[in-house]
Amino acid sequence: MSGDLVGAIATWLRAAFTENLVLKALSLAFALGLFVYQKGQQDQQQRTVPIGVVMRLPPDNTKRELMTPIPASIHVTLKGPSRAIDELIQSGVAPVELDLRDGQRDAVNFEARMFTLPPGIEITIIDPPSIELEWQDVVTRQIPLQASITGKPADGFVLKGELDVDPKEMTARGPVGLVEVLQYVRLAAFDVSGLTEGIYRRPIAIDAPPNRVSYIGPRSATVTAIIAQRVSEARFPKRIIEVVGVPNAVVTPRQVDVNLIGAPDVIRALRAEQVVPRVDLTKVEGVDLKGHGSTTVKVIVDVAGAVAEVQPPSVTVKW
Repeated sequence: MSGDLVGAIATWLRAAFTENLVLKALSLAFALGLFVYQKGQQDQQQRTVPIGVVMRLPPDNTKRELMTPIPASIHVTLKGPSRAIDELIQSGVAPVELDLRDGQRDAVNFEARMFTLPPGIEITIIDPPSIELEWQDVVTRQIPLQASITGKPADGFVLKGELDVDPKEMTARGPVGLVEVLQYVRLAAFDVSGLTEGIYRRPIAIDAPPNRVSYIGPRSATVTAIIAQRVSEARFPKRIIEVVGVPNAVVTPRQVDVNLIGAPDVIRALRAEQVVPRVDLTKVEGVDLKGHGSTTVKVIVDVAGAVAEVQPPSVTVKW
């Protein structure tokens, strides 16, 4: 190779590396930037992750209750470098905080600025994007207690009357829409299985209140049950009254209605002729039966094993 050719090549190479250095440097930087951008784009990914929701609710003295169920977390789609998203998930995403202390907001709209994320990661989708809120005033109201029984008394015995409950009312506190529809505060059942005649008092637990409602007061009530012998009734109308002590006395009214109450077998065996109402003037104090007179006397009906109810209970006797 001749010396001229070698010199020409050397001159060309020198010019290639030394001429227009600024332009060449810019070209190199642009190429490197383009490479990094393309590489970064290839490394980008989208991933949907749950992010917790923390609420700051109104204090008790505001008497406001949030009725809308708020999810424990919402789903957010993140976009950014795979490595950055992986690191964020491993370290944990900070929950989003909702300040609802005024008790008046009618909706929550989730926005990207509400989330704490590292640089390079952006939010593309928030699900749900918003939540409508329902509020109710918190009220108190007196609700009657209701008792019930379970089981059966011993044979021949029954529960007499209604169960007595002490206290008779309980204060319920909660959202107005729930408290206003409460009819009773219910108690656990009173077990009367095998009980015979007597008065029974027991503390009975109060059932748990409905969700969002609380009861103010004791957790139990005293329930009283009266167990009596089973009885039957039989009515004997227009029974003629007999007068003891004065013959030919006049009774007004002449007849009474008799209702007999007693054990079922006693009442079933009764016949009308056994039911004899009478007035005994010999047992009335301060009455002179030797002359004429009149008095008001209680009517008596004696039937073994039965209690008599007479209507009218007293009559006028003249002699």
